[in-house]
Amino acid sequence: MAIQLGAGTLLRHPLPHWLALRLRRQFTPRRIGFALVLLAYLALIGVVIAGWTPVDALDQKVDLLRLRHRWPEVHRFFLDYVMLGQRGPSTFVMLPLFALLSWRRRSWRPLLLLGVALFVLNLSVGVVKVATGRWGPLVTRQAHDVFAGGNIFPSGHTANAVVLYGVFAMVVARRWRTPVVVAAAWISLTVGLSTLYLDTHWLTDVLGGWLAGALVLFALPRCERFAQRSLARGRAWFTAWRAARASEKADAGEVFGTLPEGARDDLVA
Repeated sequence: MAIQLGAGTLLRHPLPHWLALRLRRQFTPRRIGFALVLLAYLALIGVVIAGWTPVDALDQKVDLLRLRHRWPEVHRFFLDYVMLGQRGPSTFVMLPLFALLSWRRRSWRPLLLLGVALFVLNLSVGVVKVATGRWGPLVTRQAHDVFAGGNIFPSGHTANAVVLYGVFAMVVARRWRTPVVVAAAWISLTVGLSTLYLDTHWLTDVLGGWLAGALVLFALPRCERFAQRSLARGRAWFTAWRAARASEKADAGEVFGTLPEGARDDLVA
């Protein structure tokens, strides 16, 4: 019996039926994709911290292209275009679209997905930025300038573009999904490349941003389920608390009503 695990047939040996089903459930395309992206991201972080010479040399070569000095006439355009990946402005622009989808579907899910995705993104990217402390080409010409108090690895603009427009592609109607996915991929790609033109990032920063954003998208369904369970527990706790308070007030009212008139006046006084 051949066992289908995600992308292809990996095992051709007879296995018990229950084990075959378990393997199919465990090795889904999403989980395999998450594992591969995670491994690539961790490897890139290790290479950046270790300062592997071939990768540092590649960063230096891309920086030496001096793209913004070669074509200064498009500097203003790229300075504005890269705002598509700036967390605040891009979220402000996209938020009404997520709110419209929530209103039309009578569901909080699009807004919940957006909130969870941005929270996970900012937390995960922020930790790596602080931990690596890398500076970019505008500050130093040494690509291996880590643990120096910087905050440019991975590229936040790039990761934010991947997550923001990727989540939007996940929640739009199925008939619009293909063009939105293409647009999301194009914006994510070009925002990352724009930061190279502007000299704000090394090439490995941009690669890290793409991987960090993809990692969040792969992890989002599980994070969404965790958020939904947490919200449900919170609502249940709040409902129980309100019911307990109402019960206490009702009991207090009944006791107050059974007291003699003089005793009531003493309690009020």
